[in-house]
Amino acid sequence: MRYTKKFKWVGDGLYQHKGKYYARVYVSGRRTWRCTGKDTMKEARDWLKNFREGKFALKRGYESPHVNLVQKQVTLGKLIDDYIAAGCPTRKMHSKAPQTVKDEARYLRVARSHFADTSAASLSLANCDAYHKWRMEGGYVSRFKVRGHDVTMHTNGGNSAVDHELTALSNVLNLAVRRRVLKVNPLHGRARFASATEVRHCREVAPTPTELIRISGWLRKKGEHEVADAICFMAYTGLRVGEALPLRWDAIKEDEQLINVQREKRGIMPWVPITTEVEALLQDMAKRRHGDLLFPSPFDDTKSRDASAVRRWLKTACEKLKIAHRTPHGLRSHFVTQARQSGLTDAEIAMLIGNKTGPAIIAHTYGDVRPDHLLAQARRIQFGAVGGSTVSSTMRAESSTEEQGDRGESNQLQGASAQAVKPRSSHHHATASTTVGSPVNH
Repeated sequence: MRYTKKFKWVGDGLYQHKGKYYARVYVSGRRTWRCTGKDTMKEARDWLKNFREGKFALKRGYESPHVNLVQKQVTLGKLIDDYIAAGCPTRKMHSKAPQTVKDEARYLRVARSHFADTSAASLSLANCDAYHKWRMEGGYVSRFKVRGHDVTMHTNGGNSAVDHELTALSNVLNLAVRRRVLKVNPLHGRARFASATEVRHCREVAPTPTELIRISGWLRKKGEHEVADAICFMAYTGLRVGEALPLRWDAIKEDEQLINVQREKRGIMPWVPITTEVEALLQDMAKRRHGDLLFPSPFDDTKSRDASAVRRWLKTACEKLKIAHRTPHGLRSHFVTQARQSGLTDAEIAMLIGNKTGPAIIAHTYGDVRPDHLLAQARRIQFGAVGGSTVSSTMRAESSTEEQGDRGESNQLQGASAQAVKPRSSHHHATASTTVGSPVNH
């Protein structure tokens, strides 16, 4: 063979060339050369033994007969831990937004309880179907604290929640592929369980002005003034729950009529205006102020109120008042709808709520048109009214004009036909007279 002229065979799978030892190995199914980097025969044999055992496979990207065995031993629980330890990077190893990292950690906590001991190499779409069934049947046990007490609850996950959790798991597998721990991502190209028709936009869970007053009044009767303040504040400013609850009193700039805000999701416009409703609400809140936070926790003034507590109180209020399901994010849609009905453009509203997507998302997701406003706008429609006359009266006038024109044309036709017949009768009469009188002339 050609390579034997340059490489001298010295042992099983080992060759020597210019004082260096080379190994004849298989990489990605093809036979090739690899330099051992060793100067002695003994060290070269040890290198080749370690290579064949797969010790260098994961580190250097080589594929040995033992790599598949190592891959089968890697569990999803280990990969999830490595992904979180790496900071949940993107496919290009860039850092994600802090809120995104927090959300992925929450999704992976649920997925880990089911896939912790599952082999990553043996994962398939059938496992995703089994996971979906497990979540829909309430297989996940959630553990959290309420007012300092431990609570255990079986929770059901919808199609959208399952998709979020499996997407986070797919991100874990992408990192494993990049690090050559796995050959391929077994969840690549997975179809989603949720369809576009099932997606519930925030405008569908937004309260009307009347419902907002009822919810706020019910909470104040229960003594939950801070929760009612938070709900009204989000409805009047359009802030997300994660943007509103951490606010402090020093963020309010009364001389500029602005409130400085730390936006989530890389939002723009780091302030919200102090409208008349917001100013009245802040004056009322100042009477009950205790601490630096606008919405402090009832257990610790140095911590902001938990968002889950606001959600639970809002859900309870809707159930007691027999109002449809409403959410804190629906309060953001309430602000958008009120702004649209006040005449603001979608581009202006997008800037006010700090959304950099622009006016498209206002019309598609946030904006809504309430029936009373739609009816008032519909009554402004005019169908070609001119000079106070209506379409029906105009049509009747045109119809009578057409009838008069038809009668006129009919009379003209009758007169013309009469004139055409009369000369023929006179000529015939004259001829007859001449014929009769001719004998007299004789």
